[in-house]
Amino acid sequence: MDVREIVEMNALERICKSGAEVDLFDIEFVAFDTETTGLSPIAARLVELSGVKFKLGTTELTTFSSLINPECDIPPEVTNVHGITDKMVADAPRAAEVIPRFIEWIGSHETVLVAHNAPFDVGFLQIAMTKLGLEMPGNVVVDTLPLTRRLLKDAPNHRLQTLVEYFQLEADGYHRALADSHHVKNILAKVACAEFNLTTWSALKALGCTFAFNRDAESENGWFEPDPEVVRQAQIIRDAIATGAAISFVYQGARRQKRKVTPTAVMQNRGNFYLTANCHRVKEERTFRVDKMFEVELLKVVAGSGV
Repeated sequence: MDVREIVEMNALERICKSGAEVDLFDIEFVAFDTETTGLSPIAARLVELSGVKFKLGTTELTTFSSLINPECDIPPEVTNVHGITDKMVADAPRAAEVIPRFIEWIGSHETVLVAHNAPFDVGFLQIAMTKLGLEMPGNVVVDTLPLTRRLLKDAPNHRLQTLVEYFQLEADGYHRALADSHHVKNILAKVACAEFNLTTWSALKALGCTFAFNRDAESENGWFEPDPEVVRQAQIIRDAIATGAAISFVYQGARRQKRKVTPTAVMQNRGNFYLTANCHRVKEERTFRVDKMFEVELLKVVAGSGV
């Protein structure tokens, strides 16, 4: 058994009771969705996070929903999609408050998370949690996009709205996190039935639509071998974060530039390492790809004068 199989087993054993078969109707699910300021979890930020907690075959459910102040402007073209404006989020809580409340609301690590095109939503939460220094939850995630692609060969496409129409479900709006969470719940309920022979966890997992929240779902099979030099530089960054020190480096962007920054987080997404840091030159937070950083140097902290 390789490392990948061990991690997958460790994540799933909370549900499978050390290998015993589990009926999907005995599992607590949380269908969730996010709305954001853009498509990149590295460059964009969360503006809404919602979820619906439920068990299949019952009408009982609880919900979580909160707007999030992204602490930046929402581009007009993005507002045109989800309808969330700068004014709507001006007095909303920050991600640092909302995400811990959401994780607490999910509760047990045995709860299975569900989302449509799940790597998108999970990616935004992973990056936000890394920036906040929060531990990743041990929950398993079901992605209803590959699930429905496998089961619904005759559907026109597998967009969320199309699937709602395909199953003749109640529409009740789209592109808001709580509404889409309800849609995800209803779609899972439609496919988790005898018609598709999908009533057990092992049958669901066999369709290749599950992954562990705390791994990089966007990289190939969720695993990659990073360049040793990139790993070394990432460790220098972590050392700087631990001591509150700054670093200097040459960055190969549009042109090579010497930078001096105070790191705030180092994170992985789609097989790459990224640094978020307060840039000393522009006095703002910036994000850098670690594989484009050269001559990385940890600067000594001088007592009473910063770095």
